Amino acid sequence: MSHNLPRVVHITPRVQAHGGTETLHNYHRHLPGEQVFVALFDRAPERRLNYINLGFTWRTPLREMRRRFALALAPLAGRLVIYHDGWGLPLFHDLDQSSRRVVMLHSDPAYHAAALPGLAGLIDGALAITPAVQRTVAIALPELVEDRTHHYQVPIELPPERIAKKAGGPLIFGYVGRLERAQKRLDRLPKFIRAMRATGTDFRFELIGDGAYRRTLERELAGQAHLYGWVTRTKYKQVMANWDAVVFFSDHEGGPIGLLEGMAAGAVPFYPAQGGSWADGYVPQVDALCHYPPADMPALAQAIHTIFQRPVEQLDHLRKRSRELVLAHTPENYLIDCHKFISRISVAARISRSEPRRARLSDLLPLGWATRMAPRLLTCR
Repeated sequence: MSHNLPRVVHITPRVQAHGGTETLHNYHRHLPGEQVFVALFDRAPERRLNYINLGFTWRTPLREMRRRFALALAPLAGRLVIYHDGWGLPLFHDLDQSSRRVVMLHSDPAYHAAALPGLAGLIDGALAITPAVQRTVAIALPELVEDRTHHYQVPIELPPERIAKKAGGPLIFGYVGRLERAQKRLDRLPKFIRAMRATGTDFRFELIGDGAYRRTLERELAGQAHLYGWVTRTKYKQVMANWDAVVFFSDHEGGPIGLLEGMAAGAVPFYPAQGGSWADGYVPQVDALCHYPPADMPALAQAIHTIFQRPVEQLDHLRKRSRELVLAHTPENYLIDCHKFISRISVAARISRSEPRRARLSDLLPLGWATRMAPRLLTCR
């Protein structure tokens, strides 16, 4: 392997995670150069080359977390270290023995805004999920001049072009991702279904994914929605190919990958007008009605009802437009983008520093207690 290829350490909350996190890390494994993944919170270790699981839980004291991190990173000294979403950077940066540091931001500007000022002086570059996040970084961290920041296009697998759906039968709407109240706001789904019923639309709702909110949804939506759980990639494509619309309720996102893949499959996307995600850029280009007022389930239901009252030819145009908008989001483009940026930062003058962290009495506390007192302990100084 060429010594000119950057050797990279990825610090991430989890490697073993369904959905967007796992998808991105699977792509990162194919970047040129050696990629090592250090997971902070994976629940069970896996046997995989260049994978380290620190196995932290909310019971792990901060002092023990730092000790394990230092031991794990010691053999990896001198590499470029990427902190995904900034996780662990304020707590661990003085132990990483990095040659350069990069933060890779995967959500929207509102999610990252509070943490960014705390990264001043600690990083050499930032990879941002959208142009909006890149602009937020430039404002918060002016030392990162233009060539030290870059926005990437979320990678998705493009399915074959969709065959026109046969007329008749209920419309099929879908959601894919973690089943959670926080961020994903699946607690809004029951209200949405009631609002859709009130429009008189004949439809079925399907969910691909799993999470802590699944049991609540199964109880509240008994007989009103089908929950697949996590499925194989083949099954995923088969299910999504039948969706007329892909619907999200989130408070914040970067992609989201599930919505972009739904668009690639020819589903009409509906996403709340939050600002800052790829969805916020693309969805209004499909149709302004698809970019609905955040948290307004009656407005979302009415928008869907209105759009699907249109003639088949107009709906086919929306499906084609959905697919066209995301065609550039290929894994190949993503890897080329990431590699160019990482290579550039790896040879740029280092501007990050390491500030020795003094031991504190709070270091004896378990992570769960410490984060109650300082909720953004792992992402802010």
